[in-house]
Order: sequence, then structure tokens, then C-alpha cells
Amino acid sequence: LLKKGKTMNTYELAKRFGMKIHEEKGLFVERHYENKSNERAASGSIYYFVDKDEKTDFHRIDCDEYWCYNAGSTLELWIITQEGNLIIRKCGITEDAEPTIYIPSGAIFASRHSANTSEGTFITAITVPRFKYEGFELFPKNEMIKKYPFVSNFWD
Repeated sequence: LLKKGKTMNTYELAKRFGMKIHEEKGLFVERHYENKSNERAASGSIYYFVDKDEKTDFHRIDCDEYWCYNAGSTLELWIITQEGNLIIRKCGITEDAEPTIYIPSGAIFASRHSANTSEGTFITAITVPRFKYEGFELFPKNEMIKKYPFVSNFWD
């Protein structure tokens, strides 16, 4: 058991919240959404964990998303805009990072750690409106490299 007031590392956080494997890789657990019958909720949130050696798959969702850093190592977000431009943002609290990263609806994105890290990253992802699997697309590595050759070094 944890002592009252003890800071938990990212692995302890993932275990505490009973996180499950996400389709794009990483672990997640849904935390909040407005429960409106027959309507898509205005927002939703998950806790999301990316392990230290993990790279998530490129994917697109049909809602805006905010990645809010909670604990662990800085995480890179590779975002391809609807115009086809690459933006690399760092989510964390280091000098070259920001604690909250906005990803617009329709962008294709993935995450990875940019350096050797000792632990994973624990974030809160907030979607507006609520995430729905019907609006979720995964993109295989070979398809991404063919369409966007500039992302080939994402997997290095």
C-alpha cells in the first residue's frame, strides 16, 4: 500500500487506474463524459499512458483533443495538419515542452519519447466533443511513409 502523500510513478498510476490496452498502443481508461442519451456528449476524457520505449500508431479522430501532461517523461507529438504539414510538439514540463498540447479535429498524429527515458508518460486527453470509435482511423506505418515520407524517421 502507498503511504499517504507518496508520489506515484507513471507505472503505479497506470496500475492504480486499471488501464487497458488502446488500439493505437499505450494504455487508457475513460474518466469523464457527459451522459446524454441519443446525443454525442460535449466532451470526454481519458487517462493515457505511453511506456518509455513505446511509439503510438498514427491515427485521426473527428474531434479536437487536448493532451495534458500529468507525470513522467516528456512526450513528442507528431501532428500532420489537414494541409499536410508536420508539426512536432513536446508535451511535458521541460524547458522545450508545454504541459498542454492542442490537436485539431482531422489531424493525423502519433506520439513517442524523444530520448532515452527512465519511465513512461501519464497524460489526460480531453476530447471536444466526446471521442467515438466511429470517428477513429488508424494508419499503418507503410501507408504513412508512402503518403508522408517526412515521417519515416518517427520510427528511428
